[in-house]
Amino acid sequence: MAQGAPVAALSRLSRPTLGVFRGSAAVQLGVTRKQLRALCVADVIARELPDTYRMTAVTPSDAQRLHAALLWAGGEAAADGRSAGACYGLEGVRAGMPEIVVPRRCRRRSAEVAVRRVSELRPLMLRRHRGVRVTGIEATLVHLAHLLDGEAFEVACEDARRRRLTSVPALHAYLDRFAQPGHRGVAQARSLLGELDPAHASRSTLEVKTRRLLSSNGFGDYSRELPLAWNGRTYLFDFAFEQARTILEVNGRRWHDDPSDYEHDNEKWSVPGRCGYKIVFATWDKVTRRPGELLAELAATLAA
Repeated sequence: MAQGAPVAALSRLSRPTLGVFRGSAAVQLGVTRKQLRALCVADVIARELPDTYRMTAVTPSDAQRLHAALLWAGGEAAADGRSAGACYGLEGVRAGMPEIVVPRRCRRRSAEVAVRRVSELRPLMLRRHRGVRVTGIEATLVHLAHLLDGEAFEVACEDARRRRLTSVPALHAYLDRFAQPGHRGVAQARSLLGELDPAHASRSTLEVKTRRLLSSNGFGDYSRELPLAWNGRTYLFDFAFEQARTILEVNGRRWHDDPSDYEHDNEKWSVPGRCGYKIVFATWDKVTRRPGELLAELAATLAA
């Protein structure tokens, strides 16, 4: 192979996997082991895992490390846990160390990769997502229920619902079909599903925080996304205590980039009063720094 040809061959080989490749695959293309060693010495490539390399010209990333782990583990491996959540782009989910799942017969081990071994692959609902072999979204969320704290899991779950990657009925169906009592994440997932509105997913992290604040303080008699119509338009409001004619609206925006948004919001905030409702705003500062004040304001408004 002519000088410079090995680098070109490795670049083509590693392009679909963000700059990583297997040494055995390079050898099949005609790159010799001696050339691979020479390229390592020249810092053109670097060893990531046994017989797994990356092109140093490509910026390292969590996604690149995941590709390396999957190549190293073999064709039956899949992104798992936080790595799977990151593949789906779930809000707040990051994986510094690659997390993968493999059949129990696979004996690959590395301090650089978190490997989960399973006896049966069917419950994982494996698929390809943007070129990566990954656990299905329901399987991913149930596993994340074990790995994340309650709030982080709810944020990820609501993001998946909001983007229509899954739904409460789909998650219930998955649990009914595959979950066994005592399996990791099952109890946490069932508990959260029992609290969520099956029709309306939270639209932001602040909305999740607000729901959890209300729930933990005994404010549960509300409906979600109450529709109020005025002047031919229908506006949705986050938490409606209909018996007390009170709305708690999550408002996390610090400024308005679009003047039309500003006008729309001002019109929206006037609608509850026209329909006989009082309104309380849950801002980021109130929910995260002054929750007692917000709850006292809400309680006083409900009692007024």
